[in-house]
Amino acid sequence: MGFWIYMLISCELLPILMLVIGICFSKRAPKSINYVFGYRTARSMKSPEAWEFAHKYIGKIWRVLGAVMLLIPAIVLLLFIGEDKDTIGNVGLIILWIEMISIIIPIFPTEKALKNKFE
Repeated sequence: MGFWIYMLISCELLPILMLVIGICFSKRAPKSINYVFGYRTARSMKSPEAWEFAHKYIGKIWRVLGAVMLLIPAIVLLLFIGEDKDTIGNVGLIILWIEMISIIIPIFPTEKALKNKFE
């Protein structure tokens, strides 16, 4: 049971991070265009307006995805409660891969929206 709880907590960290960053970005982008923190792509860093737009856009997506991804690990891992560590570990690994992909996928619609609005 201890490993199951560990995997649940591990699988919930990324969605919580997405949700928190999504809320922060959708409300307010980092103050200035920088190379350290924020949604940093060539299109988003072209102007302050593009910088602000990109953060609000991806922030909304991450906020929704983070909320949805909070539910998925709990529901899926509940199905495997009481299973052996290998099964729980494999399920947790699959969930983590899906979560990592869900962080990357929003880049594509954000870049498309930036291209449509600013080019």
